[in-house]
Parts: sequence; C-alpha cells; structure tokens
Amino acid sequence: MNINEIIEQITPIDEECCRIAQKRFDDLIKPVGSLAKLEEMTSRYTGIIGKTNKNDIDYPKRKMLIWGSIVNTQEAEKIMNGSLPINVLAAETGAEAIPLLVLSEDEEAAMLEGAMLVNEYVKKEGLGLLGYGCLQDDKLVLAAMAGGILQAAALKVGVMLDGVATCRAAQLASKLAPEVVKYCFAGHVSAEEGAEEALASLGLSAPLRLNISCGTGEGAAVAMTLFNAGIKAYKEMETFAEAGVHVEVKEFSLAEQIKGK
Repeated sequence: MNINEIIEQITPIDEECCRIAQKRFDDLIKPVGSLAKLEEMTSRYTGIIGKTNKNDIDYPKRKMLIWGSIVNTQEAEKIMNGSLPINVLAAETGAEAIPLLVLSEDEEAAMLEGAMLVNEYVKKEGLGLLGYGCLQDDKLVLAAMAGGILQAAALKVGVMLDGVATCRAAQLASKLAPEVVKYCFAGHVSAEEGAEEALASLGLSAPLRLNISCGTGEGAAVAMTLFNAGIKAYKEMETFAEAGVHVEVKEFSLAEQIKGK
C-alpha cells in the first residue's frame, strides 16, 4: 500500500453526528456551553466514530506515540523503561507511551513507515485514540508523523497533538488530505516559539496552557484526561427531558449571557 491509497480511504467526519452530540450537551442540566472545550472534543469525537447514542460512546483505547530518529536511542530507552514524565502522565489516562524511531532515509519512505506503524498498532490493539509526542523535529520524523496522521484518519482514529512539531506534521498531512484536521485535537499550547501560530494554522484551539517548553507528549497526555471528562459528562449527565424537568430558559443560558456582555 502507498500513501495515495491511504489518502483515498479518508472520509470527512460525520458533521451531523457532531451537531446531534452538541445538541445533547446543550440539553444537559447545566448552563448551555458551560463545558466549553470538553463539549467540542466529545462532539467531534462522535463525528469521527459516527455514533451519538450515549450508550454507544465509550472511552477509546489509546497509546502515546513518541516519535524520533535513531539519534534519540537513549531517550527511547528511558521511555521503554518507564522512567520519564510522559510514562507517568500517559498511564494516568490509561495509555502506554511507545517510542517510535524512524529509520527511513527519504521523506516518502518515512511517511509510509509512519503510516504502517500506526496501522499496526491501531489494528493490533483496537485503538481509538492516539497521542503524539516528538523527540526530534526533523523532516523525516515530521514525514513519519504525517503519514501516521493520514493512516489514523483513514481508520477513523483521533490524534491528540502536543507541541509545534506534531502540529507541523498535521499541517503536512492536511496538505495531502484537508479532512485530516478534523481528526486532530489540540492538546495544549506549549511554551515553544510559534506554538500559537502552529495551532492557528490548523484552525485548532487547545484546552490547556501548561507552560511546558517541550513537545514530547506530556501536554497531550494531560489533555487526554479532559477527553475522558467530556465523554463522562456526555454519558452520565442527564438532559432536562431525561430527568423529567423543564427545559432551560433561553434568557438564562450561558450563550445568551455571553451575547449580553
């Protein structure tokens, strides 16, 4: 399989599912829009998987993929030994941190290598969400990450981005298949130079600003806990109709209050 064949398998997310999910959030017993980014993440996730019934939405199995090259062997060994912060933070959200060292010698091969690695992990372990981190920001690693994003989108799997390098990989992937941006989630605004601009170029905004100065996955891992929180609210909170009580008065909704400011 080549990259073009993978791209041909990518379809837009189901925007109708997103609208239905957002309507459910609007109808929950709370101020409209009060869960902000949590609502947006969960609603878009329903569009990725094509399901909106709260009983069909579950917490997706996930992995943290930390991309690098052969020069990052020592860092990769530390991740494998579980001795870095990313290991602890990933485990907190039910994920395992996996170092991936790109061995390809040109960008086309690297892109296909990244796609093949993602395909293997997703299908072997039934993953529904990937976290991205990066040990080295070079063109071959970026190409591999981009290939992985394309493959994830083709498999209808979301990708939680971390720092600038992962955003640049998403930009590269989106040039080949614009639909992939809707499969990407912004984990945080890192303290790296150009972080704001990198997210803005993708049309994404992040739920967190942690002042983390590297892009090795820690912010994405923390954001995954928020991803879980949004799903939990969607599944476990009741709408006014489900609770058998009156609907929210429009004038007192958060949306209307914001308009009045």
